[in-house]
Parts: sequence; C-alpha cells; structure tokens
Amino acid sequence: MENNVKNQSVHDTEFIVPGASDSGYEVLNKVKNSKEIVTDSVVYGVYNNENASLSVKLNDFFIDRSSVGLKDKSYFFHMLAVMVDAGIPVISAVKSLAARTENPRLGRILNTLAYSCEHGSTLADAMSRFETIFEESEIGIVRAGEETGKLNTMLFKLSAQLDKNHDLSLKLWGAAVYPIAVLCVLVFVAIGMLVFVFPSLMGLLTQGGVTEVNLPVATKILLDLQRIVTGYWWAILAGIVVIYGIFNVYVGSDYGAYRWDYFKLKLPIVGGLLRKLYVLQFVSLVGLLIEAGLPVIRAIAITGGSISNKLYKLKTQEVMSAVRDGRKISESLMDSEFLFPAEVVQMLNVGEASASLGKISEKIADQYQREIDNGLKKISSVFEPVMILFVGLFVALLALAIMAPIFNLSNVVGS
Repeated sequence: MENNVKNQSVHDTEFIVPGASDSGYEVLNKVKNSKEIVTDSVVYGVYNNENASLSVKLNDFFIDRSSVGLKDKSYFFHMLAVMVDAGIPVISAVKSLAARTENPRLGRILNTLAYSCEHGSTLADAMSRFETIFEESEIGIVRAGEETGKLNTMLFKLSAQLDKNHDLSLKLWGAAVYPIAVLCVLVFVAIGMLVFVFPSLMGLLTQGGVTEVNLPVATKILLDLQRIVTGYWWAILAGIVVIYGIFNVYVGSDYGAYRWDYFKLKLPIVGGLLRKLYVLQFVSLVGLLIEAGLPVIRAIAITGGSISNKLYKLKTQEVMSAVRDGRKISESLMDSEFLFPAEVVQMLNVGEASASLGKISEKIADQYQREIDNGLKKISSVFEPVMILFVGLFVALLALAIMAPIFNLSNVVGS
C-alpha cells in the first residue's frame, strides 16, 4: 500500500529540471519566439516595390536574378511528394515549403505558385510561368501526375531524377575542376614570373656582365616572352576578346553549332563520355515521361528540348516524325549507331515489344550511369599523373631558365 502511494506521489510530482532558473526560462522563451528563416511573402505579379526604399529595390533586384539549383528543386519536389502523400492539400504544402526554403528566389516562386493555385490554376500551369526555373520535362511530369491522380508518385520520381542529375553534374565538375585549376595556376605563376621576377633577374645579370648572347636557350625564350607580355599585353587581351567573339558568332550560327557539337563528340576520351551522357539523358527522360502517362511523341519532343547537343536534338526530331508515321523508336535509331549504340537500340526494341519501355529505359539509364561514373574515375586517374608530369616539366624548364644564368654569373664572378 505504501509503495503504491509512493509511486503515485512520484508520478504526480512536477518534473523539475536540475539547475533551472529564470535565466534558463528566458532563453527558452527566446527560442520559442525565434524563427530560423525569415519568411518572404512576395508574390510575382502582385508585389509592387515602386514606393519601396532603395535598399529594398536592390535586394529585390539581386533576389529576382539569383539562381535555383537542382538540389533546391529536388528537395522541393521530394518534400511536396511527402506532404501530398500524407494527405496535405497541394496549396498548403507549397505554402509551407515556401516559408521553409533557404533560397529566397525559390521562396518567392513558391509563394506565386500557391497564389496561382488558390485562384484556380493547376500546379503545372503555375510552374509554366517560370520557364527559366522549371524545365518543360518537369512541368510535363507534374501535369501528368495531376491528370492521372498520381501526383505524389510522379513527384517522387521527379525528385529522384533531379537528385541523379545533380550528383552527375557534381561529378562532371569535379573531374573538370582539377586540370582547369592547375592550368590557371600555372598561367598566373608564369605571368607573375615574367612580369615581376624576370626583370630583376635580367638587371642582376646585366650588372654582372652577362650579355644576352651568352644566355641559355630557355632563358632567351623567357626573355622574348617577357618582352611580348609586358610590351604587347593590350594586343594579347584584344586578340583573346576577338577570338572569343568570333568563336561565339561561329557557334551561334547553325553551321557552326552542329559542327562544334560534332567536334565535341569526336574528342578522344571526352567524346565517348559525352555520348554516354546524352544517351543517359534521352533514355531516362523518355522513360520517365512515358511512365508519367505522356504520349510517346510528346515525351520525345520534351526530351529533345532538354538535350543541349544539336545533333541529338535533330535526331529526336527525326524519331518524333518516324513515330508519327507509325514506326518504333528503336527502328528510327538504328541508322545512328554513333549517337545511340546498338545495344541501346536493341534494349529499346525489347521494351517496345513487351510494352515496358519505361522499365527498360530505367535499366539502360542505370547501366549508363555506372559507365559514366567509371569513365569519370578513369579520366581522373589519367589526368592526375599527366598533370603532375606537366607541372614537373613546367617547373623544371622555369628553374633551368632562371637558375642556369645565375650559375654562369657565379662562375664569372668566381673566376
């Protein structure tokens, strides 16, 4: 009996935090009243900052021109899928995510999406207002999900696809950053040596009685380069600008764009990796759009618009025309083995014959994803020793060009 009374008194006793004081509760109240993210209620088309201060206008200017990355969109679609799957209305889910996003541009866009949906628009139609943010394929998948009543499923698939694209872009940038960074450092070091170090060296050699005729070949080459860089730097910059402008004009034309994209596909090592990347984009997006319920022709059209290479765009247009005429996708790809390998065409043919094109496309995409990952690892393993050798040769030539005349000067002084 006493034990029961004791247990009851223990359970009924107020829980006390050891060391709690008024200052502790003051901090707790601050935590309760604080917000991790400042909400932004801007709605495009409704918000007007004409009478706002200059600081507000500048803030709006930079926010409205900021970017929305793949990771931000992937997180948005994933969380929207989770909330819709839990039974939360789309408008409420979008509003909640708008208040929680850390990207101010995306927050304003989501506010606008929620506002449009409240006024009778579908989510896909509201997204179509932001063509620079949401791609046509993303809008098409959301629209298919709304029309078929499987919005949560389509959003989960879209989020997973964006996650894969984001990871792939990071891997591509990671493979490219190392050699680019090394080359940039070498260029800056060379320019610094020519502009600041080499003139002092030449002054020292001239005072020591060493003439230009007696300089080693490597030193003479550096001396000529130093004269060109210091005397004609403006011509070098102008030449770079002119070449860049001519290249942009050439690539901007139809003639140049197709040949430049073809040249990239023919590059050793890199060209094969690019072809695999474009095949991955084609099969993964076509499969996802067909699974979303879009007609095959519409899926191919959206896929062609999302691929940057002109040759693949042109080929997707041919495929679309062939499908309109009643032919299969695989049949129209057989004449372009350079763009689409034979094994890909065969697997697509199996998918079309068994009415499982979406699943087959997903398997092809997984296989090519692994091949691209392995290809990037091989490229990194090849580039690292090559760049180390290149840096070693650069340092050796630079040291030879600078140290050789110094040794000659010391021999002259010693004698």
